[in-house]
Amino acid sequence: MNFDKVQFVYIDVAYMEYLNRIDSEIFFNKEDENYRLKPHLGILLNNDGIKYVIPLTSAKEKHKGWADVTANWYRIYEVINIEKDPVDHDDIIVKVRNQEILKKIKRDDQLNTRQRILSVLDIRKMFPVDETVYTEVKFNISSNNSRSDNQRTFLMIKEYNFLNEISDDIAKKATKIYEKQIRKNKVLPYHCNYRKLEHALEEYRIMKTQIELSKLLEEAEDDDRNHRVSQIDETFHNLHSILQEKYRNNSDSRI
Repeated sequence: MNFDKVQFVYIDVAYMEYLNRIDSEIFFNKEDENYRLKPHLGILLNNDGIKYVIPLTSAKEKHKGWADVTANWYRIYEVINIEKDPVDHDDIIVKVRNQEILKKIKRDDQLNTRQRILSVLDIRKMFPVDETVYTEVKFNISSNNSRSDNQRTFLMIKEYNFLNEISDDIAKKATKIYEKQIRKNKVLPYHCNYRKLEHALEEYRIMKTQIELSKLLEEAEDDDRNHRVSQIDETFHNLHSILQEKYRNNSDSRI
């Protein structure tokens, strides 16, 4: 796997809910109104040209006991001084155990140096996408935004900068995880079923196309009943365009 482009994307909530029904390892919280704003790291391409993204998980208490990096995940963090930097009561703070980090800190400041865990990138949870189910995240900081929106954006910028620096390593780990599952035809615990989800993506494309065609045909029937003949011509032109676009997308995915 290789990064086609290192970016954050938002995933269509309907697609996330659909995948969650197929594979319970897909993170999805129907009750969370802000789930549509959950960032995913992409865009990874496998050898078949199928696009993949990796979800980011918000920092939790359980992550305090996790390693910074393993074959399966990265703990995303920033280094802070608890005497000088602001700390919120709900921040996930841990001591620095990595000596390479401490070497870069002045000896007098090492006692107060901590890691603030921002989030976790669990590569095992990666899943396939196409351009119809994601939108690129724009890092927009503005006085016109709400305070919470700007805070969310600042956090994503920190996360993006952290991950962009190690994107090659992430791609290598993703490749190993993906190819091992495909080669052995065995889904390990806490891993998504990649082949199953790839089939689900294809089915989702077909389902969306059928819904779009049904809506256009309903419009055409309504136009016919109301003698809007010119609208019928436009509808069938739209049908032709949709089918052409779907054929083109399917052809591109096989390159």
